Amino acid sequence: MKLLLASLLLFVAAPVLAQPTSQTEATTSVVVHIGQYTNDLHSATMGLGLAGMLQDAGADVTVFLDREAVRMADAAHPLLTYGDSDLGALMASFLAGGGRVVVCPHCAELGGVEASELRDGTEMGTKASIAQLFLAADTVIDY
Repeated sequence: MKLLLASLLLFVAAPVLAQPTSQTEATTSVVVHIGQYTNDLHSATMGLGLAGMLQDAGADVTVFLDREAVRMADAAHPLLTYGDSDLGALMASFLAGGGRVVVCPHCAELGGVEASELRDGTEMGTKASIAQLFLAADTVIDY
């Protein structure tokens, strides 16, 4: 009987005990991968906008730029506008909120973007840092 009562108590209390508290709850790590820019402004805008929304919701968000999207990190070129969405404002807000933007070095090289030419707040990744970024991510979203 005692074993039955103890089991019943554990069964009832387990869901309450398993609930994380705000102090123990780990921050969700999200990578938003953006591969397109001027050839698909809609995707670039959606990816950057979603990154900002997830960041505002409390996630630790990194935007990873590769292929044509490496141009978004090139300080020599202004960020474009799509409809009523200003990518420059979206990027500035994301970075000001603590967001991180990592650029694929291979794609940057092919696109003619040098590390010294990156927009403030963006960084050139390495093979090791990019591997770790994706391995540590709880969620990866692709645009």
